[in-house]
Amino acid sequence: MVEKDKILIIGGYGTVGSIVSRQLALRYPSKIIVGGRNKVKAQMLIEQNGLSAKAIYLDVEKERFKEVDFNEIHTAVSCRETMNISFILECLQFNINYTEVGASFKAHKRFFELSDYIDNADCLVIPSVGLVPGLSNIFALNGAKRFAEIDEIHTYVMLGLGESHGIDSVRWMLEKANSSFKIKTKDGSVSVKGYTHPKSTRLLNEQRERTFYLFDFSDHHTIPLLVDTKAIDTRIGFDSRTITYLFYLLQKIGFLKWSKNLGPKRFKKVLDFIRMGSKRFGLQIEINGRDSLGIQSSMKYLATGENEAIATATVTSYAAELMYLNKTQKGLKHIEEVCDFDELKGYLEKHNVKILNTSDYENDTVQPSGQPGTYGTTS
Repeated sequence: MVEKDKILIIGGYGTVGSIVSRQLALRYPSKIIVGGRNKVKAQMLIEQNGLSAKAIYLDVEKERFKEVDFNEIHTAVSCRETMNISFILECLQFNINYTEVGASFKAHKRFFELSDYIDNADCLVIPSVGLVPGLSNIFALNGAKRFAEIDEIHTYVMLGLGESHGIDSVRWMLEKANSSFKIKTKDGSVSVKGYTHPKSTRLLNEQRERTFYLFDFSDHHTIPLLVDTKAIDTRIGFDSRTITYLFYLLQKIGFLKWSKNLGPKRFKKVLDFIRMGSKRFGLQIEINGRDSLGIQSSMKYLATGENEAIATATVTSYAAELMYLNKTQKGLKHIEEVCDFDELKGYLEKHNVKILNTSDYENDTVQPSGQPGTYGTTS
């Protein structure tokens, strides 16, 4: 009888996947399977890093997976986003734990459509792990416990341009930079566009404020699933303030919309050429609310480090280990429901991701330029 003790990493040789493969293979030698559409790349990753792992061909966009022995897989981790549900259904049929790095709410929602299948399977399914959503959701839920009522939640993502971003990440960023989407405000649902509505805040580990712009990361959709808040939004910026403002200007003149014609590979070359800035990233959550007496206060969490891909991969590895060691949890759970905050913090800090937080601080944010505290559809 085949022992069901393997961890399958889909896209395990990509920007994030290769880090997940290395982290997990070092902790669980001979238990890791690196899968993807290029088996040669998977094998190269294994040999170059001296890993005790196996490479297989696997295309999750297909309907059949000939090289996959589902009987030996305990946990599957997808490091690439796909809308195809065939592989997930196969995992559920064999009671295989499943998680994935999913950035879009569209991908997240398909798990709700599979809820009947998940309920009937004897396994744990965790959608959308990584930084945003993922760690941002954990910060939000952990911070929300300190309040009786939540007024606002704001997420600020600072990316380092000195870091080489994967093709899939660039493709996704181009798509979202030009998209229209809705956010929850105190005045109701409002339609906005990516890279608009500037707002400034100071990251906990910095002295100067930075400007960030609205962006359709899916955590502003997923956080409200477990945290009741009157308003929520997510913004993006780069470690170079100059490039952050340049992207804002490019959006205003329509260049970002035109840049889709370049394609992700060419645009990635532009980003790699710029390399203006460091590899430093920051993810900050700000929660504003009231206690049981109606007294207003705020809470901030910050995750910071030198490589956003490492941080994303480390949260993913943590989720994979959580599932691999799990004996009791099953069904569809968000990562913030099943993780131990202090344990995750220690896990991240071992990989040089620092977690900071402060409570009851003086509100040091400033309102968006133009019309303070208001939103509108941006043409």
